[in-house]
Amino acid sequence: MTLYEQFLTNSSKNIGNMALRYLGKEMSYNDVRTAVARLSYLYQNEVGPHARIALIGRNAPAYLKTFFALTNIRATIIPLNPDGPPSDWADAFKELHPTHVAITSDLLQTVREFLSHERLTLPIIEIEKKQGGEYDTSFTPPPDNKPLDTDVILLTRSGGTLAKPKFVSLNHKQIQHAVTCIRGCYKPTATDRVLTTLSWSHPFALVHSMLFPLMNGMTVVIDHGLQATEFLDFLVDSRVNRLVGMPAFYLKLLVTCRNEKRPPVGMKSATVGLGQLSHELKRAFQVLKIPAPHVYGQVENVWTIAMESIEKINTEPGVFGKALAGIKYKVMDEAGDEILEKGHRIGMLAISGASVMTGYHGKENEKATKGALRGTWLYTGDYAALDGEGDEIQLEFVGRKEDVMKFDSDIKSIAPMEAILRKIPGLQDAAAFVARNSRNQLVPMAALVKIQGSPLSEKQARDFCEQNITGDLCPKTIVFTDAIPRDLAGNVNQHKLRGQFANLAG
Repeated sequence: MTLYEQFLTNSSKNIGNMALRYLGKEMSYNDVRTAVARLSYLYQNEVGPHARIALIGRNAPAYLKTFFALTNIRATIIPLNPDGPPSDWADAFKELHPTHVAITSDLLQTVREFLSHERLTLPIIEIEKKQGGEYDTSFTPPPDNKPLDTDVILLTRSGGTLAKPKFVSLNHKQIQHAVTCIRGCYKPTATDRVLTTLSWSHPFALVHSMLFPLMNGMTVVIDHGLQATEFLDFLVDSRVNRLVGMPAFYLKLLVTCRNEKRPPVGMKSATVGLGQLSHELKRAFQVLKIPAPHVYGQVENVWTIAMESIEKINTEPGVFGKALAGIKYKVMDEAGDEILEKGHRIGMLAISGASVMTGYHGKENEKATKGALRGTWLYTGDYAALDGEGDEIQLEFVGRKEDVMKFDSDIKSIAPMEAILRKIPGLQDAAAFVARNSRNQLVPMAALVKIQGSPLSEKQARDFCEQNITGDLCPKTIVFTDAIPRDLAGNVNQHKLRGQFANLAG
């Protein structure tokens, strides 16, 4: 069954319910079905099967309808962040060679300038102008091009924290399973209304704030850029009761609520991805009695590997989660053998399930695919701690394999070190990272960005670290820099830091 066929089956139970709300207007599930069917016919005639579409657009009804319609005609979608740097777009176009560019109209000039700069001549599809009104409301694909659930429908960029980012191939079955396996964590109802300010171009937002709600009869409320008090009014007017976002979004939201003395009301959950809530933010949500479940994932598994249930939130620092339906977990020791203890065990994490990727795109990435996929198992490159067995497994994310320190059988995250670095007086920013020295040993390092005019010296920073960071986690090398490389979620890009400063590791 394809993604859209599953949507049709699920939405038949909620045909009159509201599927979308945007700019004060609402669309029912029946309206969405009709629109997608018409667009499917239109794109089948105008674009054709097996097209490769770079989708660069803001979250909007047209984005959602186009996404489903393109999967109906066996097209492959390349979602790109509309606010991402042009260099990321350029890398995607050079590697994936899209045949068309689909955009929301506000990006027309930007995309035209980009294509001109890159000397590319591609058809531009303004998706908000495409209605397909002259076509049938019941789409049937032609017999010679019937979509298969194994068709690759999504090519989406990996995180690139350990190496150069790669594009991950995902098909209908993998995306469907990623949507289905989180149902037990959310306990959704048809009256739920979900909002994110993240772009649906990221698989975390695509799965948790677009596809999951639509597959469960919920309403997708689409953000249109309001800020501060207007945003709080918008949440109330739209009856939003579930949020999906990054830690920075929640910090900004709760600061606004505090300043306006307007706590968020009626919220059933605030899903956290692409980073960890601070202890203070966790505590704030606990006081407000709003469950804030963390999601731990990777693009290689359509972003969700484990997730906290809204009924059981851990208040300690770190990312925790429960086993998801249909996913198996194991951890390996340094020799690559599975750790078979039934209690607490920590090692390199591997998972198996229907949402594991097909592979990395392109022949040049075949070696990387073979390294990540071994039989039915995805080797994540992460250290994790497991407790329990089977469906009762509890998982704690420890760190990427290049971002932890190993002391005999003890494995430690550098996260506590980074939290202490930020307390050094006179700093604007700070990051902890791990690099290999000339003897191939892993050593902790610190990169610091001083406030302009700060007299902080390397010796003062080192003395602070020695007084406050115990043992082997104390940085062996401290470097001052103009900026810390970060991803769009604000997380430190450890890979780039190592590239900049590994030669100073000793």
